[in-house]
Amino acid sequence: MVTMNRNKVVIVGTGQVGATAAFAIVTHGLCNELVLIDHFAAKAVGESHDLDDGSEFQDRHVKVRTGDYADCSDADIVVITVGRKPPANSTRLAELGFTVGLVGDVVDHVMASGFDGVIVMVSNPVDVMAWYAWKRSGLPRTQVLGTGTALDTSRLKTIIGEETGLDPRNVGGFVMGEHGDSQFAAWSTVSLGGKPFARFLADNQDRFASVSTAEIEEKTRMRGNEIVAAKGGTNFGIASTVAGIVQTILWDERRIVPVSTLLDGEYGEHDVFLGVPTELRANGANEIVELDLTDEEHAKLHHSAELVRSYCEGLI
Repeated sequence: MVTMNRNKVVIVGTGQVGATAAFAIVTHGLCNELVLIDHFAAKAVGESHDLDDGSEFQDRHVKVRTGDYADCSDADIVVITVGRKPPANSTRLAELGFTVGLVGDVVDHVMASGFDGVIVMVSNPVDVMAWYAWKRSGLPRTQVLGTGTALDTSRLKTIIGEETGLDPRNVGGFVMGEHGDSQFAAWSTVSLGGKPFARFLADNQDRFASVSTAEIEEKTRMRGNEIVAAKGGTNFGIASTVAGIVQTILWDERRIVPVSTLLDGEYGEHDVFLGVPTELRANGANEIVELDLTDEEHAKLHHSAELVRSYCEGLI
């Protein structure tokens, strides 16, 4: 189990996402030791040396090194980022056939080490891969989670900030469901400055008459594709998301984050991982917060669940 001493994190996969997540963890000083593992050992060595070389200028020294799967035996968290850059305009689910073999191999090696911490899945399609890692690892549901719609929720808040000119940290609420095309903004949960967002817009029609929730939601859904088209991949947003999740777990902050976790009766769904607000503690994903969604939002969540479940069929 997690030792709660902010000790050791392992990242498997040092591509653009894994390396940037490592940088975020180091710059925030989240753990004592960060171990990088990659199929291409030289890549992991280069990234570890590059990260470690800036230690003099960090607020807290994090020992960064390369390692192998034996290092997972006493790790608090293993972050899995293996995969490849998706082509522009492709879906995350389109990467399933390629990624599942990589993730299965990684999970087998991690568990063979005697690992008993928390797996944070980043590889896409993340909801399917988190479910697959949970099934394959045999770990309790609390100890396997995916980044889910945490990044999408941050994107929603950022876009609302762009549309209103206000700090996005004033925005509350969640994007839920699949981290993909069937995700949805649960507008019944979204607030700005403590006021329901729909009421905020109604009370400020003279300033925000052109702001459309439908357009905001579509921009949120398409943001990742636009970034991939512009620069070939996404890394900073997801790296910040990973660092935030790692910090919440290692430091036992008990924050509510919309991670991908197992639904076992919550929202009327079973045997599926979806992005839903979840209390994160030192042992991983704990209580799921069941929000009072509208009938339309419930229908969207069930649609997401059916889609993700259909891609899980036949994997185990």
